[in-house]
This record gives sequence, structure tokens and C-alpha cells, in this order.
Amino acid sequence: MTHKGWSVATCLIAVAWLAELGRAQTPAPPNGKLIQRASDMAIETRKLAQGIQNELGQTPEGKQLHQDAAELVLAIEEFRDAAGATTDRFTLRRQFSGIDTSWWQLQTQLKQPGTPPSLTQGAAPVGRLDAEIGQMLGLNAMPAAGYRNGPPATQTAATQRLAHALADRAEALAAVVRADMVGPRTAGVLQDAINLAQEADNYHDGLDLSADPKLAQNGFAGVSVVTNKLAQDFALIPPPPRVVEAWKTYKSAEVLLRQRVGLANRPEDLEGTALAPSYKPAVTTLADQLVQQVTAFVQVFGPTAGAVPEGAWFLADAQRLQTAATNFRTDAASGVDPARLAFEFQDVDALWQRLARRTNRIGRGRTGPNIQQVGVMGQTIGDIHRMLAMPGYPPVINAPAPVPAPVPSPAPTPAPPLPNPR
Repeated sequence: MTHKGWSVATCLIAVAWLAELGRAQTPAPPNGKLIQRASDMAIETRKLAQGIQNELGQTPEGKQLHQDAAELVLAIEEFRDAAGATTDRFTLRRQFSGIDTSWWQLQTQLKQPGTPPSLTQGAAPVGRLDAEIGQMLGLNAMPAAGYRNGPPATQTAATQRLAHALADRAEALAAVVRADMVGPRTAGVLQDAINLAQEADNYHDGLDLSADPKLAQNGFAGVSVVTNKLAQDFALIPPPPRVVEAWKTYKSAEVLLRQRVGLANRPEDLEGTALAPSYKPAVTTLADQLVQQVTAFVQVFGPTAGAVPEGAWFLADAQRLQTAATNFRTDAASGVDPARLAFEFQDVDALWQRLARRTNRIGRGRTGPNIQQVGVMGQTIGDIHRMLAMPGYPPVINAPAPVPAPVPSPAPTPAPPLPNPR
């Protein structure tokens, strides 16, 4: 989980976090510097939002950009507050990962031809602070070329994306094992999960795609050894449901990365992944479901949007998600390979991050039908996210959905039900 060029001190922070996974949480020094940087980022993003309104506020594109920047300010402020309330690094990384995704989408839009120079200048300090907070949290930097900007994904960018996803998913697996497999019998399982997170991260950081491809294969040996060890652990000690789901999510990235670097996969490991024979109909079915779910939400929520806080922005997010989901369904039906399809899924992923945050902000644990429908959409997006081995962490809606489904990450405790906000 290291940005290249990290200082020794920053690396030690990441190593210390991995050690924390293996023992009970102990009070840590306040996240003073992290809170300050988050405050700085919120201030600079607010300035950028005001600049967008001043320069482009009269255009439809400018209004959309302003809404995105304004929501990002709220998300950063929520992250700042979370940094003051918890010392759990995984929780903070998970939350900031969504902010990072939203920032990169906004930044990409601001790089379009014709953007006023003042906005380019205003975006620069936000980008610097985003990178600094990512380093403080130990987040891996996303592969820039061919993933978030520029042309469709190259082979190099696809390999980097899969290595990034592998490290994220190994980390998430370790966090769920720590939370759900407690007791002396599971101490070895937890240690193996921690070792896997470290091996996956080391592989990500050491990946040199300009070198002999055999090096990428040989470097994967450490990951393979610990993966197999953990599989043996789970055969001896059956894991609880959330660990099972996190393991499947990890394996869906592992098999794709193994294929990408030229390593063989066992047929039994391919079930439910993008390499399974059933992949194309499965991902097409999920894409169809998502379009239907988002369309149904827009139709029902639209007439009542005026009665909901941030309702107009909420509806705009949902409509943009509807368009992105429709485009993704077209790509899925065309049979493009998983690497290209993951590139096309980026817009859905980024728009969902924002819609989920807004839902949690407005709903605050309520369980009305609108929020439940958003939760159903999130389950479908999460399934696609897992199958395509997207980096980062799909957000969790703070309300139960009507269709039970395992959650691949620690789920927040919902607040007591309140009247449906409609």
C-alpha cells in the first residue's frame, strides 16, 4: 500500500497498521495531522466549487461540476469527523478511497479542453492534498495511464489495476477475519490473513512491468504460498459468512491477475469470477438488473425529490447513474474482455460512490423503500465490482436491503428506524 517515493516513517506507519490487525485495538495518538489535512482539503475543494460556479455556473456542465464539487466538500468533512472519532486505519482508508475516486472523476472533467485556467489552478492544491492524505493512510496510488484518464485501458494499466485490487481485497479480508474470527483457534488464521495482505501489497509495490515478464510471475510466488495456506486454514476451520464473501472477492482478483501475468489457474478457482464459462451471461444479467433497478428508482423518487434534503442533487446523481449503467450494459452485451469492461465500469463506480454517500447522509439509518431500493442497486454494483476486480471498496448503505446478501466488509450498525423520508 505504498505510493512510490514514500519516506521510511510513512512505510513504518503502514507496517504498524498490519501489526495492529493481529491484536486488539489500543488507543492511538489523535489523528491530528490527518484531521488538519482533511480540513485543508475541504477548504480548497470549497474554493474550487465556488470557482466552478463563478466560471461555469450558467452552463449545464458547470452546474453538474459544481454539484459534484459541493458534494465532495461534504464527503471530505465527514471523513475529517471520522478521523477524529476512530483510530481504525481500515475504516478510514475505506472511506477515503471513495473520496479519492470522486476526486479523480471531477479532476478528469476539469482537464477537458476549454476549462478556464483559474479552475486548473484551483484544482492543483486539492490534488496535492488528496495525494498527501492517501500517503498518510497508506493507500496505493491508482494507475494513472489508461485507467482514470486518457484512452481505454492498456495491458500495463490492466495489470496495475489488478495488482491494486488484489492488495485492497487482501487487506479487506484481513480486516474481516480480525473482526469475525476471534479466539485462540483462529490466531493462526488471522496471522495468515495479515501475511497475505502484506505479501499482496509487496507484490503491488514491486511490480515492474518494464522488466522481463518472468519476474512478474516469480514475484507472485509469495502471494501464492500464503493464499494456499489460508485456503487450508478455511478448510480446517470453516469461516463465517462475511469471511467467505471476502475470500471469494479476493479470489476473483487473484485469478485475473494470475492469468494476466501468465500463471495457470485451477478450474475449481474460476467459479464466480470473470474467467468462469458463465461470465458473459452473468455480467450481462447483472448489467440488465442494474439498469432496471436504477430506472425504477428514478421513476419513483423523481416526483418526491423536492421534499428530500439535497433532493435535486440526489435525483441528478441517480439520472447520471442511469445513463452510465445503460452504457455499461451495452458494453457488457457486446462481449468485450473483462479488462476493457472494468475500464468502462469506472463511471458507474464513481457515480455510485457519490450516490451512496448522499443516501447515508440523508437517510441516517432509515429503512424506507427509497433507501432500500438504493441498497438493492448497491448489491448489484458490488457484485459487478467484485467480478471485474475493481480497485477500492464499494460503499455500504447504512440500511438493510429487502433482499438478503452477504456484505464483503464490516457493515455499520443501522440507527433505529425512523419514518420513511420518501
